[in-house]
Formats: sequence, C-alpha cells, structure tokens
Amino acid sequence: MGTLHLRKTSFLFFLILGIAFTLQAQDTHHWSNQFGTRAALLGGAVLTDTVDNAGVFYNPGNLGYLDTTSLSINANLYGLENITIENALGQRADFKGIQFNTIPLLISGSIQTKSDWNVSYGLLTPVSFNFNGVARIEGQYELASEDISPGQEDLVSESGIITKVQETTVALGIGKKLSPNLGFGISLLNTLRTLNYSYRFSAKALTNSDDYFLISRTQNEFINYFAARTSLKLGLNYQKGTYGLGLAITTPGLDWLGNGTVAEDLTLSNLIVPGIENPVTAYASDRQEKLKTTYKSPFEIAVGAHKTFNRSVLSINITHFGGVDNYRIISAESGTLVRPDNIGQAFDSEDFLNVETAMKPVTNFSIGYENQLKERLKLLGSFRTDFSYFDEGSVQRNQLNTEITQWDIYHVSFGAEIKKSRSSLTLGLMYSFGSTQEYLQRGSFNNVEADQLLEGALVITKAGYSNIGLLVGYAFNFKKFN
Repeated sequence: MGTLHLRKTSFLFFLILGIAFTLQAQDTHHWSNQFGTRAALLGGAVLTDTVDNAGVFYNPGNLGYLDTTSLSINANLYGLENITIENALGQRADFKGIQFNTIPLLISGSIQTKSDWNVSYGLLTPVSFNFNGVARIEGQYELASEDISPGQEDLVSESGIITKVQETTVALGIGKKLSPNLGFGISLLNTLRTLNYSYRFSAKALTNSDDYFLISRTQNEFINYFAARTSLKLGLNYQKGTYGLGLAITTPGLDWLGNGTVAEDLTLSNLIVPGIENPVTAYASDRQEKLKTTYKSPFEIAVGAHKTFNRSVLSINITHFGGVDNYRIISAESGTLVRPDNIGQAFDSEDFLNVETAMKPVTNFSIGYENQLKERLKLLGSFRTDFSYFDEGSVQRNQLNTEITQWDIYHVSFGAEIKKSRSSLTLGLMYSFGSTQEYLQRGSFNNVEADQLLEGALVITKAGYSNIGLLVGYAFNFKKFN
C-alpha cells in the first residue's frame, strides 16, 4: 500500500512539474529603449547633456542648465523586430515572432519658474515587448514502455505563446545650479507595468497495440497583472571648459499598487506513468483573480563624461544595475489544484501557481559621438550594450515565471539633428542584434524519455534577436527664462 501511495505521489509531482516548467515570455533588459530621439541616437550617453529635456530621466542634474521653456515630442518607429528560438519542440520546430511597432519614446518639457529651480516633466515608455510564436512538430518518438506500446509512437505536438509587456513612466524633476559649474537635480519616477500572457500546449500520441488508445497532455495558461511603483533619481552634472562629468543614482522601486490573475488548466489522458499499473487520467485546474501584485526594480548608479574636440564631442555612460533576489510577483492563494483527489497526496495551488522572478546584476555602457557638420546640422551616432538580467534559476524552480529573452543585445544608431531658430528635427536609424548559444528551452521532444509525461525535456539550444528602427523627433523652444 505504501509503494502504491509513493507511485501516485510521484505521478502528482510530475503532473505539477508539467504546470511549473512551461515556457513563458517577457523581456529581461533594463536598456531596451532610450528616450528622446537625440539621447537615443547618442545611446543614452547624455549624463552631462545641458540642452535636452530627457535629463528628467537620465540625470536630473542636467536640469539646472536649462534656460528655455520647451516641449519635445519624440517617437521610435520599429520597422521590424524578429525573435527566433530554435528547437522549441524539436528539430525544425522553432518559435518565431516578427513584430512591427510604433513606440513613443518621450514627451517632455520644461517649465519656467521664478525661483532658482527649473522644473521638467516627461512621459516615456521604458519597456515595450511583444511576442507571438507558434511551434508544431509531428514525428515518431519513444513515449511509452515496450510492454504497452512496442516501438515508437506517432506524436503530434503544438505550442503557442502570446505575450505583451509594457511599462509607462511619468517623470517629474527639479534642478538648480549649486555653483556656476555644478548642477543638481531630483526626479520622481512613477512607473506602471502591465503584462498579458497566454500559453497553450498539446501533445497527443496513439499506442501501437491492437486495442490502441490515446495518451495526451493539454495545457492552457494565462497570466495578467499590473503593478505601480515609484523611485527617486538624484543627479549631479559638472561642466568646465571642454569636458563634463555626470553622476545619477536611482533608488530601488517602491511598489504601492497592483493586482493580477493566474489561471492554469492541465489535463492528462491515459498517461503511462512508470510504476503505476493502469493508465492515469487526471487534471489540474484553478483560476485566481485580484491577487496582490508586486514588481521590483533594482538600485542603479550611472557615471558619465564628455570631452569636446573642436567640432566633435565624445560621450560615455556606464550604468550598473543591482540584482534582485528571487521573489514572487504574484502569490497564489490556497485552493484545490489536482482532481481527482483520491490519487494520493493533495497538492495546493498556493504551492505551485506563484509567479516568480529574479534579476542578475548587470553593467551596461554606451559611447556616443556627435559632430557639428554645419551651423544648423549635427551628425550623431552611438554604440551601446543591453545585457540581460535573466536568472536561469527562475526557469528551474517549481513555480511560474514570465521570462523569455535570455540573450544580450547590442545597439548601433546613426542620425542627424537639424536646428532652426526655435525648434529642431532629429532623424535616425537604429539596428539591434543579439543571440545566445545556451538558451534554456523546456518542451523539446529530442531524446525525450518515456517517463517525461509528454512534457518534453529541458535542453540547451539557440536563440536570436534583431531589430531595425526609424527614429523621429521634434522639439520646440518657447522662450528664454527670465
């Protein structure tokens, strides 16, 4: 009796693993987008910039140098964004997603005051990630033991992911000059993060016996949440002669509002479980709404500098993002998960339907270059890194996670700024690329074992990313401060 109970408990454990170890989708980059078209063309190397309203986000110390009331509207048109994840279910069954997006980079402005403090504001989109991919495989695989089904079984499996992650930030900053050469500022960054995610998986196979029967596993998963957080950014900007130095420190985000929904439905039909005499049919299902949601952002410190050479300026930005230990974005409540409940040990939703994540510490850098080609024409270009903070432990834990982009990304941009008396127009191109040879992919049926319950195996495979975009920006200066 004890052996049978152990076998049934083992079956339930593997069933729960089928829930927990699914492929989820989300970006894992701090520097996905840059804000303000001029700042974007310089790769964010603007910690010592004294003319752009984007300082409300990059370095509020820049605000002390602003001397105009202005309004800037910038947009980033992504012409083509392509993601490929190889071997999603097996050879020649890849996840592929191609997106065409238009994303506002920054709407910002500065306001005249009668005090020494300059006021600036901004509306920006730090994160905007979409993925829609489907993989399908048909073939012969060893999925059942020889005594039940001799030879390989005919498998048909399909998996699909649709996800959208977006962050919108409202920034309000103030800055002043502490001395003729030193600017100081503070920005309040209020960010709303939303995620909509759905996942589906099915695997079906017929046994090879005369009295054949269907063995299958189907799964549908849904995660939706919003989370609001607030952080402070403090900045200094020192200017002297032909060079400048900048420092910006951002506090970890303080979450203050959020809720979400987690839903899971997993069905096993006539599943051949090693150690259990008869095929097993069971399902796990639960849906929980209005759960408290928490999303964390790390401590951040950035240092930057620029040096002027005749008609050219070379700028650099080095930013370190701290790590965040594993935590739960959503904690599920207690509830019945597995049915029928007479199979063995009961498993509760609060033990397995939690949404978890973590962040590795990363350090990014950017190099920007600008050249005053003519009096009203300036050329700009940059190169910057965008390293992933993906923590591989989040894939291997027995909880839900919402991460897909495990690769590092590199960005190259080039463009021009055309100035008029009270306005400026900025145009540019951006190309981004990235790949990894060690992508952790669960669900492959290559070399799958018979006791893996049609869930596939965790394998190391390849993944790649590319994006080409058009940058367009416009700024209008109203008048000088009094």
